[in-house]
Amino acid sequence: MTNNKGRSKVLNCMFWGMFIFYLFMALDILFLRSGLNNSSINLIPFKSISEGINVYDGIRYKLVSPQVWGNVLMFVPAGVYMMIFNKKDSRFKAFISIVIISVFIETIQYVLAGGVTDIDDVILNSFGGLIGIIIYSLLKMIFKTQERTKTAVAWVSSIVGVPVLIIAIIIFYVNF
Repeated sequence: MTNNKGRSKVLNCMFWGMFIFYLFMALDILFLRSGLNNSSINLIPFKSISEGINVYDGIRYKLVSPQVWGNVLMFVPAGVYMMIFNKKDSRFKAFISIVIISVFIETIQYVLAGGVTDIDDVILNSFGGLIGIIIYSLLKMIFKTQERTKTAVAWVSSIVGVPVLIIAIIIFYVNF
């Protein structure tokens, strides 16, 4: 019984540690790396997405630019976490929350002149959040309960997140 409580505490620490790390990474990418005094706005849907498809970078054509993938991938964990924190297990409510958060982020970026405010970022972020909601739903079908699903998320996010954390620390150390 004591061993189970110890394991539960470790898994809980892993879950919250990776969640907090994800939040810090997202805040860094969304607000700190873009630099201030660089404000522009795009309200034409799919304009920057279409510009990010089949891009020639001077060496080769890329099917999809890292900017497009980055916006999608950055919000996949948000969809998973939103479902974990969503008491009623409502996919629609979680998705609407992701859209609202994305609009809020783009608005803050515009107000703070912290980068490009782009409707396509809202579309891509929302799509990434939707993928996270689907991943959570698949995990819940496999693991049946919220607690077991949360445990699986803790393990998967730690397996993915710990190497990313180590790389981020190395990059920070080398650049400082």
